[in-house]
Amino acid sequence: MNNRKCGIVLSYLNIILHGIIGFLYVPILLYYIGKNEYGIYQLIGSFIAYFSIMDFGLTTAVIRFYTKYKVEKDRIAMENILAISMRCYIVIAVILCLLGIVIYNNLEYIFGMSMNEMEINSAKDIFLVLIFNIICTLVTMVFRAIINAHEKFLFLKGLETIQLILQPMMIIFVLQEYPTALSVVIVQTLLNLCLIIVRIYYCLKVLRVRIKYHYWDKHLFNSFKKLALSSFFVALIDQIFFKTNQVILGIVDGTVAVAIYSISSLIYINYMALSTAISGVYLPHIIELINNKNGIKKVSDLFINIGRWQYFLLAAISSGFFIFGKVFIDFWAGEGFEEAYWITLLIIIPFTIDLIQNIGLSILQAQNKYDFKAKVYFCMGVFNLCLAIPLAKMYGGIGCAFATGLSMFIGNGLIMNWYYLKITKLDIVLFWKNIGRITIGVIIITMIGYIFNGMIEDKNIIVFIMKLLVYTLLYVGIMYKFFMNIEEKSKVKNLVLKFKR
Repeated sequence: MNNRKCGIVLSYLNIILHGIIGFLYVPILLYYIGKNEYGIYQLIGSFIAYFSIMDFGLTTAVIRFYTKYKVEKDRIAMENILAISMRCYIVIAVILCLLGIVIYNNLEYIFGMSMNEMEINSAKDIFLVLIFNIICTLVTMVFRAIINAHEKFLFLKGLETIQLILQPMMIIFVLQEYPTALSVVIVQTLLNLCLIIVRIYYCLKVLRVRIKYHYWDKHLFNSFKKLALSSFFVALIDQIFFKTNQVILGIVDGTVAVAIYSISSLIYINYMALSTAISGVYLPHIIELINNKNGIKKVSDLFINIGRWQYFLLAAISSGFFIFGKVFIDFWAGEGFEEAYWITLLIIIPFTIDLIQNIGLSILQAQNKYDFKAKVYFCMGVFNLCLAIPLAKMYGGIGCAFATGLSMFIGNGLIMNWYYLKITKLDIVLFWKNIGRITIGVIIITMIGYIFNGMIEDKNIIVFIMKLLVYTLLYVGIMYKFFMNIEEKSKVKNLVLKFKR
């Protein structure tokens, strides 16, 4: 099994672990620190997330150009691009420090209307630790980009697996003595620092990477800047889509509303991860394909093939959540979180369009056409923000979710599909013919599952799990029999055979 396949397998393992751990971890966290502290933790986490994108897209640009020079075997250019990016990261870290000081001194004015003095003091302590964590991460992001460009996904995803397992164990251990949100972020930061040191060692000692400045290339810098800034603006608008709603709710409605919305956020972030697990490891491979003859045809086929697999998986999750989601949230988070069901549905249904085409983002990055995505995202982000604020005042979290879902449908669904068809030259018509046929099966299975769910009460968790298993088997069986093509069936058979061995 090559490193790319290992990366995909480990990505899905991490998603499964993240889901299982999250299912167990969040209720425990709520038990130890309470709904208000959990709301503060999520609120400041959402707020600080804006700092995490302040690499200005450098990581994506490093992967793109470093991979290009690696394919060309231009060692000097490889060393040079790392040195230039490293200097940029240091400048960004200084800016973040100054910005962090300003925001820290004004947190009471930002959240003073919805939080009391004790909550604000707690928020300030959490902010300090998290800003330190983000700065350390950004300064060393170049090493993560190097590992990614070398396609060492086994090592990269392996570290993430270790972090997934160790972090909640360490946090729960510490919460026995210090049950506060501050304890949670301190443990997260210390573990992150350890993993950063491991990545640096791997790059310098195992991959033998050199970071050395050789010359200034104005043309390269302009191309580098174009991709970096485009990636930054997309990441910035991602924060508006996925984190700003919690900040808005924290300002106009308080920490309880944030806690409810964060439950939904955990679900759709994991839903998103199911898509990026595949597409996230394909950027170096797509760059190589595009540089070859007839590359766009091969890339278009890859776009459709991966899109089908992603849709099989995401449609199973979204249809299952539509049927069983209310009971799931009640078992998982407890009473008072019922609204999270509708918030989740309003986001994941339109979001699915973008996620099954997630490989398209890597294609745009490889073609250095990512700036259009950035412009579309910017417009939709502003639209989402303008709509979310009044809707949050009137309808709370559901209003925010509606604004986000509508923005996603217009931007990612309508405008980006036009661009993929007309400019990128991907075979979007064939793509949607494939998705349309699969959707017929999804609708049929969802109707059967909905009727089946209504026939049997699930007052205890054992019955609920059994119903989930029956629905999953029904979904897999019908999809395999009637909607998978010959190649997909062959891959499923090979996977089953390997599992039996």
